Amino acid sequence: MINILLSRYNFDESWCYESLKDIINSNHRVLVFPLSFDDNQISSDEDWQKAYNPNYGKYYNEVVSPFASYGIRECNISWINYFLNEKENIRERIEKSDILFFTGGLPDKTIDRLEELGLIKYIETFKGIIIGASAGAMIQTKEYHISPDKDYSTFSYNKGLDIIKNFNIEVHYNETDIQKSSINRVLDEKKRIVYAIKDTGAIIINNNHIELLGDVIEFNKVN
Repeated sequence: MINILLSRYNFDESWCYESLKDIINSNHRVLVFPLSFDDNQISSDEDWQKAYNPNYGKYYNEVVSPFASYGIRECNISWINYFLNEKENIRERIEKSDILFFTGGLPDKTIDRLEELGLIKYIETFKGIIIGASAGAMIQTKEYHISPDKDYSTFSYNKGLDIIKNFNIEVHYNETDIQKSSINRVLDEKKRIVYAIKDTGAIIINNNHIELLGDVIEFNKVN
């Protein structure tokens, strides 16, 4: 498994393209997991279509466009529709995919829905590439933290996927006091390294080798 952690969907930009073009290729089949939505915004297939339909979905091009830069055609990018797909069908699609892509949004909602659909073990044992932006990056760590923001009023630790176990991440890092406080709390309480990923930053984990691309800052107890 190769894991790519991002803050945004901008993994086609010059700061990372040269490194990622050796990982992502035009023959790859992509399966998109848009499971991080707020129930108040998307609560039906009609709402889902407004967000992700290829013809008029608000977020469709934002997700698809970066893959096009690597030569991946739209016909090789499929989507999980939480309101329509059956569990067995999704499992088969995971097995046939080369890349799993997790969208940004609410990380705890993503984990809740993966558990509801019975997909956790299939994601954790996937042999291909997992790419996630923001919430989609956070959930790839075994225990992620949430810093207070517009969506979450308090700091919390949360159960993620049993994939990345030796560090935490802070996404959309803007060097705010709240973010710094959260990072220090993780350092003190969990004794783990924290990688702060700015909006033009990424982390690649390949066979336990960690590569930092663009604007990523490492925090540990000696910082």
